Amino acid sequence: MSDVAAWRDLFVATDPSGLATLRRSAQWAVDSLEQPYQGPRSSRTPTQLREGVRSIQICPDEGVALDVVLGELGTEVWAHGVRPLDVACVAHLHPPSVVPAVVSELAIASANQSMDSWDQSPAATEVELHLMDFLGQRVGLPPESSGVMTSGGTASNLLGLTLARSWAAAKIGVDVLKEGLPEEARQWRIIASDQAHFSIQRAAAQMGLGRDAVVTVATDERGAMSLDSLDATLAELSARGLRVIAVCATAGTTDLGAIDPLERMAERAQRTGAWFHVDAAVAGAFVMSDALRPRVRGLELADSITVDFHKLWWQPFNASALLARDVARFDLLRVRSNYLDRGDELEGMVNLVGRSLDTSRRFDAAKVVVSLRTIGQRRFAAMLEHLVALNEYAASVIARSGVLELVAPPSTVSCVFDAPRYGGEDLRRLQQGLLAEGTMVLGRTEIDARPALKLTFMNPLATRDDVDAIVALITHRLQNR
Repeated sequence: MSDVAAWRDLFVATDPSGLATLRRSAQWAVDSLEQPYQGPRSSRTPTQLREGVRSIQICPDEGVALDVVLGELGTEVWAHGVRPLDVACVAHLHPPSVVPAVVSELAIASANQSMDSWDQSPAATEVELHLMDFLGQRVGLPPESSGVMTSGGTASNLLGLTLARSWAAAKIGVDVLKEGLPEEARQWRIIASDQAHFSIQRAAAQMGLGRDAVVTVATDERGAMSLDSLDATLAELSARGLRVIAVCATAGTTDLGAIDPLERMAERAQRTGAWFHVDAAVAGAFVMSDALRPRVRGLELADSITVDFHKLWWQPFNASALLARDVARFDLLRVRSNYLDRGDELEGMVNLVGRSLDTSRRFDAAKVVVSLRTIGQRRFAAMLEHLVALNEYAASVIARSGVLELVAPPSTVSCVFDAPRYGGEDLRRLQQGLLAEGTMVLGRTEIDARPALKLTFMNPLATRDDVDAIVALITHRLQNR
């Protein structure tokens, strides 16, 4: 007979002894985060990082004390990761995490609810539904709207477009989950801007339509979809006998942060009989600010919406959501499972597996709710408004620099620029050099085949002085390359 006492201490017990062990272990985890350097990252090379990590034996015959293992993690991993809280970490849509969310992660992992069926997550299911209702209300969706948490914007976009595909098939009497794609699917098209996230094309491929089913529309000087180009594209597709099943707008493109003209695009989608999906992974947070909300006017007209909490809601990865205008649309995804679908919903028990492309899921809604309730509406909105204003200030500093030049006016929290007197190789060396020495994590991209650099402001602790220092360092390095 096995001696269960030999491994009892490995599990989270809610008795005093078990909780004391968890508290002690949590302190070790916090201690492991102490970093011996300043800056957005250390200067270790890829080879040094690889050697350090590979020196750790993953599963020895006899286990190693937890405090020792966490210490190794701190020395070889955390000490050489990227620090999103550093003001010079400005390359990506990669935020620092707020403390309420970080603390919530411990409780989420300890309770370990599985969000696929009500009997595995009874109260947790109600929390996720409550959060979806709250988000729908902030957006301005009708009462019958709802949603589900996902692992990220790519997953949310896939879910939204999967609903669009199944809806398009249902309109011609085809159950695509049972019968597969109809012959007519060869004529189906999805509209998106040429600045839309690559996950739109990936979704088309995963749904069996192929990347070629995505028709990209030209954008204006801000990087937002051109309505004239959209109208011309719709007319051309109609003339060719092709059916637009979805119009995809973006509220906050990855590089320029541009917001497409949502209201006007919604009108075109409705007129065309197409599903209107909005990838609001970035600017979806603007619904939390009365000052910024007008920038995403039209979001409330969408059939489905992607919102990433792990961007401008400052949540740890991963946390995203897909909202549907009508909760009944999720029925298009339902596949019966004997052990999960037992008619529970007739008794008020909601099994969220029917809304998701995943089965088992973490209770990520908890950290979002804890964060919002702790931060409060006013402080949350103030942080958002601070970052948007900081980005606009950065654009003005760049415009006055005499060395750098804006590629497009700022729209959200990203500022893209180049240096006309210097070539693409100069920009690459600058970005790579700053990264290698651990001085700055600076973005590098291309806009219309034009090499460019990018600042992305996700840290509400950054100030105008920090912006001045960042731009000054970039110009100094270019001039003294």
